[in-house]
Amino acid sequence: MLGMKVVSRSHSILRTPVGVIATLTLLGCVGYAAWILSKYYFLNTDLIIAGASLTALPLLVTAFGLAIAFRQDFVTHLRRGWLLISLGSASLMVANGINFYRRAFLLEDPVPGIADVFHSAFYPFAFVGLLLFSMALVSRQQRGILYLDLAIVMLGFSMILWRLVLARFNFSISNDIAAFWVITYPIGDLMILSATIALAQRDLIRPARWVLFYVALGMVVAAIADGLFAYDELGRIDIQPPYLNSFWMCSSQSLLLAATWQIASNTAMLEDTPPKSRPFFYLLRLALPYLAVALGLGLLVQAVSGGDSGLGLSGILYAAVMMVGLVLLRQYLVLQENVRLYQTVQRIAWTDGLTGLYNRHFFNEILPREMDRSHRYKDNLSILLLDVDGFKKFNDTYGHLQGDMVLKSVARVFASQLRASDTIARFGGDEFIIILPSANRRLAQSIAKRIQGALKEHVFHGTSLGVSVGVSVFRPGLSPEQLLEEADKDLYRHKAENTPAWK
Repeated sequence: MLGMKVVSRSHSILRTPVGVIATLTLLGCVGYAAWILSKYYFLNTDLIIAGASLTALPLLVTAFGLAIAFRQDFVTHLRRGWLLISLGSASLMVANGINFYRRAFLLEDPVPGIADVFHSAFYPFAFVGLLLFSMALVSRQQRGILYLDLAIVMLGFSMILWRLVLARFNFSISNDIAAFWVITYPIGDLMILSATIALAQRDLIRPARWVLFYVALGMVVAAIADGLFAYDELGRIDIQPPYLNSFWMCSSQSLLLAATWQIASNTAMLEDTPPKSRPFFYLLRLALPYLAVALGLGLLVQAVSGGDSGLGLSGILYAAVMMVGLVLLRQYLVLQENVRLYQTVQRIAWTDGLTGLYNRHFFNEILPREMDRSHRYKDNLSILLLDVDGFKKFNDTYGHLQGDMVLKSVARVFASQLRASDTIARFGGDEFIIILPSANRRLAQSIAKRIQGALKEHVFHGTSLGVSVGVSVFRPGLSPEQLLEEADKDLYRHKAENTPAWK
């Protein structure tokens, strides 16, 4: 059923103007990949086709992002996020345009050059844009954990890069500026990929997940291409430019598909309640800190056993210590959140939703404890069972909404006449029950009289309601059910006699 809904949704997107454009560009990327593998491939033609395509695709992403940014029906943070992503894509478009001009017309290697500055500008724009996504898609309580998850994932990727790449390259930034630029590209890709991973593991609506999926896919493809490009520039491998161009086209195409999904998502879809996460997302969220610690310690052990020393070993060591600190802080916030959720659930389980008093479940929990305390310390204990007289007639006359308002007012009146040590709960319907610690029958009857007098002073739609009260006093050997039964019998005896619950 879910697959059918996704297919149906995809078909509806394809019928929109942005869907048609995204489909045509996707077919173009596939056609380019097939062409470079065929016998009809020509290098001179590729300079024109690849250069134009790598410039046009970020231009389309920029246009789509600006279209989202100026849609007033989307929330502000979402629009601002796409505005920053469109600015980053515009920078990427300028960089690719400069590279195209230098390769095709000046016949020179564009790396290093001014294009690298524009290319690198894409990463901070896109990264901050994704952070703004989090403010629109994730609740305020969850953002602290989200940002720590992001820091943990980024630190994990950094440790992998340091151990496998950076620590193995002996170059100086001042002496090899080209090496510096090409190394920054895969780092930037992984930085944005970290943000999408941190966001994707939350409870998100389906359109948001598809948007993040395409962003993540684009960053994975870009990281592969940029990593191969870095190795090629540093002389470690020899890879042909058309294959890299194909990867870069697919990366921009994925960003275009993400923007297409965002544009096609209407306001109602974006305001839907996020569905429950699948087990995979819960597993990823729970396992993330443990995987991070295992990664850090594993790389540290590998560095030590491999005989690393100096900068290579110290970098891994410091990163592992930071990883443990981040995970401990993250788990502390998770613990705080779990305690808050437990208290909220407990309060909901014990509270009557209408009156705000305790409910019958809480009363059943607390009465045996009070009886044990009374028996242990030889103290008095009484309970009052109250039934609002005439409430059924009032409810039938004025309706359930007015009846609910009356019950709220009655509950406040009852609670105002009690001591701080007393416990009042809604027993069900128009019945309430009160536990009176250290109260004998005389004191219990006095409190009952005070409650009746206070309720008589309130008039509801010209009607004055009364309350019948049943009293029972705890004696050793009584069970909670027997104590309640005595109060119930006393209540209905006085109702039948139409007499007060005291003599």
